[in-house]
Amino acid sequence: MSMGAGDFSFYSQKMPSAFFWIGIKTETDESIHSLHSPYFTLNEDALPIGVALHAAVAITYLNSHVSEF
Repeated sequence: MSMGAGDFSFYSQKMPSAFFWIGIKTETDESIHSLHSPYFTLNEDALPIGVALHAAVAITYLNSHVSEF
């Protein structure tokens, strides 16, 4: 369990929340640098996975919370 970001815990006090970690390290990566490092590089192959995850969460939420007119 992690707070994720310093202010994320405040958001989750107001409404149910979730923080997703999407791995970007591959088997060939020799080292990994943290997000705030000037040497950090993003494995762009992870982007479609992250987009699909967030879209699925949004669609699931809307399907279960939006009433039909």
